[in-house]
Amino acid sequence: MPRFVYKAKAGPDEVVEGELHAENREAALALIDAKRHVPIWVRESEPEAGGLLDSILKRTVRAVDVDLFTRQLASLMRARVPILRALETIEQQTANRRFRRVVRALSGAVRDGRQLSEALRVHPELFPGVYVAMVRAGEAGGVLDEILLRLAESREREAELSRRVQSATAYPLFTLLVGVATVVLMLSVFLPRIAHLFEGDGSVLPLPTRLLLGASDVFAANWYWGAAALLGVIGIYLRLNSWDKGRLFLDRMRLSVPFAGGLLRRAEIARFARTLSLLIRAGTPIEEALGLSGETMRNAVLRAGLEQVREDVVRQGSAMAAGLERARLFPALVVNMVAVGEEGGRLDECLQEIGVFYEKECDHRLRLLMNLLEPALILLVGLVVGFVVLAMLLPIFEMGRAVGR
Repeated sequence: MPRFVYKAKAGPDEVVEGELHAENREAALALIDAKRHVPIWVRESEPEAGGLLDSILKRTVRAVDVDLFTRQLASLMRARVPILRALETIEQQTANRRFRRVVRALSGAVRDGRQLSEALRVHPELFPGVYVAMVRAGEAGGVLDEILLRLAESREREAELSRRVQSATAYPLFTLLVGVATVVLMLSVFLPRIAHLFEGDGSVLPLPTRLLLGASDVFAANWYWGAAALLGVIGIYLRLNSWDKGRLFLDRMRLSVPFAGGLLRRAEIARFARTLSLLIRAGTPIEEALGLSGETMRNAVLRAGLEQVREDVVRQGSAMAAGLERARLFPALVVNMVAVGEEGGRLDECLQEIGVFYEKECDHRLRLLMNLLEPALILLVGLVVGFVVLAMLLPIFEMGRAVGR
């Protein structure tokens, strides 16, 4: 029999919570009424896990599931479908079992009279603060369908940018891994089988062969030191990344990397500008919008700078453009366009243009970086593998020449 959890008023100033078993929700309401309680909300409890097999069958909720949910809910609401019926329809069409339970919980909360934004706040790992704030603004302004559509488009653009980055870096990483695996295979398998052929013959090996054998001997004798150093570096990185000041140090170093640092800064600015534009257009107060858009920035240095800008705007009442200029972390183009937007009362449009501009800049720089990186990696791997092959074959050629004499 299904299990229901509920919250009800037992008196003028007394609120109780509990659970009960009933055939359906109407039967659960009847049982609560029999206790002379006034129900505030009643929802079916999530079924308990069915053991190891059930946990294996469950899939994690991916970002694409949330994107699809947002797009479907926006489309249904634009078609004037009531929100409760829209959520129930999406629940029936959701393939991911775990996310289907989330949608069922949202539907139950709305059925109990709660706002959708309140229900979304219960799942911060799926619906961040920006998402909830925009939905809340859409509910307040009666334009929830339009807000959801903008949210869907924004999330899809960000997902597309991430896919482009992943696809652009896949080939160089594959080339590098294949090159490293080839060198390791030659040094650990083929080179030891050939090296014993030259032992004790009194001949002087060619310089490339001697260098390669020396490097192989050093690596074989001290590989554990190299492994320990690698583990130490990884440990230091993880320790720094878990510490606020350490994360600031690492993110500052990332921003200072030539070319890649500029690409990272532009990607963060594009994400911040698009999010802030959406929040302002949805009617979110500027101080709250700055705080929420700052949370979308993954670089701690830029996030701290934007928090300082928010404090300047809220506490000192200064213009946003002046705060951005004092932070010295944002390009002059961003500062000037924000100033123009504030003066002309079209800040959301200017931020949207900033987001579009820097997204195109990121795309252009990413393509340029990959076009330069791919041949550079191929050349580097080719030189290393070629040196190893040459060092292995030179003694054989010399032996053949000596036999021919």
